[in-house]
Amino acid sequence: MNYTELNNLYKNNEFRKIDKDKNAEKFYLLRSLSKSKTLKRFCDTFNLEKDLNNILQNDEITINKIVAFIKKSFVAKKDDEIQKIEAELNKMQNFDWGGSAGNNLEKNIVNNVVKKTLKYEDVEKALAGPIQRSVYGYTLNSWYNHWSSILIEEIFNSNINILPTIDLVEKIDFFINGTPFDLKVTYFPEELMKQKISSDLKTNFGSASELTCYKKMVKELNVTMPTDLEKRALTICLYNLIRESVDLRAKVFIDKLHTIKNKVYDYYISNPNELITWLYENQGEMRFDAANRFYVVLVDKENPFDSWKLKRNVNLLKVEIENKIESFNSSKLNTISFNWFKDGKKYDCYAELLFIYK
Repeated sequence: MNYTELNNLYKNNEFRKIDKDKNAEKFYLLRSLSKSKTLKRFCDTFNLEKDLNNILQNDEITINKIVAFIKKSFVAKKDDEIQKIEAELNKMQNFDWGGSAGNNLEKNIVNNVVKKTLKYEDVEKALAGPIQRSVYGYTLNSWYNHWSSILIEEIFNSNINILPTIDLVEKIDFFINGTPFDLKVTYFPEELMKQKISSDLKTNFGSASELTCYKKMVKELNVTMPTDLEKRALTICLYNLIRESVDLRAKVFIDKLHTIKNKVYDYYISNPNELITWLYENQGEMRFDAANRFYVVLVDKENPFDSWKLKRNVNLLKVEIENKIESFNSSKLNTISFNWFKDGKKYDCYAELLFIYK
């Protein structure tokens, strides 16, 4: 197949069909430098016409030549640049979306203020209150996610076994021994945790809802509960209030809760492919793809709501990432099959999962 045909398969998530082509590895490498400026520099280097179909079929342009060009062109961040990023990220004390739901900030403002508020004065109050908190939280959290992701990508790219992409390329962040991967840094899914602990919560605390359990315990401890927080913020607040209590009942509650959650963590640490499959099948519709993925799942077992802090823990990240890459075996790729509810299709991909926890 030519480059155009392979690229159409790429866009349609038909990666295993690409893998069967004799030029599969070469295609992925060319795809990783297909941005206009980079491709021009590549063509100028080898005195080629800017035609990916011809380049793919040109036997003189070997995989080794493309790899050498990428290595020479990629500019890694210096140690002092990494340290500056780490220092700035360490200033972040709270990870709070301010009532907004991630990228749904605009939608939330329109639905909850614009369409529900008639009085001009009430809109002004919202601007000075909930909207301001949402914009503040959304901006800081987005900033933190952006720069911590760069930090983690740099840790991967600094490893000798990693070949990075020169530009931002959809569905490929780097290659490990010739296999392309899209890096996904995330936390243990809260929705999955809710499903897995509901029965144990019901048995031990009388309710399948974690928030309800917290409310009951806070009431039992005679701690005053905030009344103006949205659901997730209230969950985090009550959890911390219980942890801070010196009452023995609070300690017993927290210890039991940790035991229940740790059982779930330990299960998926031992059965990573089940979690990988869940993550593929529950990805957002707008960003769906079936590309090979390298998942990094961050978990603070003592306080899951503080897992976000692990994204800036460079020393811990370096050790765990390097150990995982060293153990990677390209002759035994981890194959995942999952079903996508939207189109009813079954997809096959290669995927790795690294748990980093404290």
